[in-house]
Amino acid sequence: MAWLSWKRLRRWQRLALALPVLVLAIWACALAYLYAREAWEPSKLAYQSHCAGCHGRALEGTDSGSTLLGRELTLTNDYESLMAAMAGGDGAPPFHDWRTELPPPMMKAVALYINERQQAYRSTTESYGFDPQPEALVESAHHAFSLERVSVLKSRPYGLVALPDGRLIVTEKTRGLSIIGEDGQQGPLVTGTPPVWDTLLSVRGAWLNLGIMLDIALHPDYESNGWIYLSHTDRCWWDCGSLLPVTMVRVLRGRLRGNSWVDEEVVWSVHRDHYTPVPDAVAAGRLAFDQEHHLYISIGGKNTYDKLHNLDTPFGKIHRVFDDGRVPRDNPFFVEEGKRDPTSTRHTVWSIGHRTGQGLATHPHTGALWNSEMGPRGGDEINLIRGGGNYGWPLYTNGLDYDSTEISLGKDLGLAFSKAETVLPVVDFTPAPALSNLSFYEGSAFPAWHGDALVGSLKAGALYRVRLEDGEAPKVERLLANFGRIRDVAIGPAGEIYLAIEHGENGSLWRLVGV
Repeated sequence: MAWLSWKRLRRWQRLALALPVLVLAIWACALAYLYAREAWEPSKLAYQSHCAGCHGRALEGTDSGSTLLGRELTLTNDYESLMAAMAGGDGAPPFHDWRTELPPPMMKAVALYINERQQAYRSTTESYGFDPQPEALVESAHHAFSLERVSVLKSRPYGLVALPDGRLIVTEKTRGLSIIGEDGQQGPLVTGTPPVWDTLLSVRGAWLNLGIMLDIALHPDYESNGWIYLSHTDRCWWDCGSLLPVTMVRVLRGRLRGNSWVDEEVVWSVHRDHYTPVPDAVAAGRLAFDQEHHLYISIGGKNTYDKLHNLDTPFGKIHRVFDDGRVPRDNPFFVEEGKRDPTSTRHTVWSIGHRTGQGLATHPHTGALWNSEMGPRGGDEINLIRGGGNYGWPLYTNGLDYDSTEISLGKDLGLAFSKAETVLPVVDFTPAPALSNLSFYEGSAFPAWHGDALVGSLKAGALYRVRLEDGEAPKVERLLANFGRIRDVAIGPAGEIYLAIEHGENGSLWRLVGV
């Protein structure tokens, strides 16, 4: 018996020694993949092979052809005119017909690549390394404003809210929660919040979402009840019986007592069967309240394709609960508590077919729920969210896959699909600026923007103002360009507009100042 115990011990020792090697191997593969994807990006290679000889490797032009830089572009569908030119369409300049050499998806990919470079979209590495600088004066359609730095953060932010007393609360993905005073000084970390993990896996500066702090929201009656809501990626490892860390979004509420997080309650969570080592599956985690105090929670589904249209899984969906976690009976897929599968999430599902829902907000006048969503290569969206709606992913998208092929995931999975059953976006951003969170503006500082959505972006470093009116086409104005990775937009009690920027190894908070 002692010999058998020794053999078992030796087996566990070998496993313990092998595990770090396995983790390092996975990290190395992820790193190699990201470098290779950027270096060998198909649309970039196709442009260099077919277009750079005349238009330059950086679109700067040559003796044989004109520059592709410096002209004003529309925000949507401009790639279609480029595709028409490449195909020698009507009204196009004299042009080689590339249809004989490039399949339509690759022509679209090259057009997207040109659009991205025309608008100075940066790669992930470039945009993280960009240190934003204020512009002296920004002129817009209705208001002129300048930019003022409020605070320098110790790490990269994700969520931002303004308290009624003028202070700010910021979540930093790999640090936790802290309060920014009216003087811009960042206080110490709030104690008692869920743990974050800042040392395990980082690829080219992008943390893999395996135990990070996400969004923050105040209860609509915060001034009377003090409830604050947090989303984070709950992580487990050995206690889940997993060889690698696995994670899933979880939503908590609590109160601040001094600098301590107290009275914590779990508002929304899922069975650990749904925890995953795939970081993109938990992207989003945004929170929003409606006028009836329902809480909405966005859960990503970038790579978990086979689970997105399965109502029993949390991925690629917006979920809806009451402010205390109870489930509304009018949810579109509601199941009585005694009849629920304990592993299922269908009773909290509000809408499906979402990819990376980085933004979530309700309109202050209409009460309608809206989201901003990252597409794949192209096809970022702003959607009007309706209960029971199917928003398409991965069955329908205006974008391409990262290998410059058409999205055919639905066909590959054998999923029945009709475009007529899909809720199409209200606003399509092509090329994709990597939309982040959105907030609807209320306040006196910028009165002409009242009721408009303010939407940040990561890759484009842009801030957009979007007017969404019933019966009218959306109006989109780009207020900022190439400013920095705008992760969140928050509105202060007097209508102040705050931007949470992630850059380098840290971040910063900025305020728009009307002039």
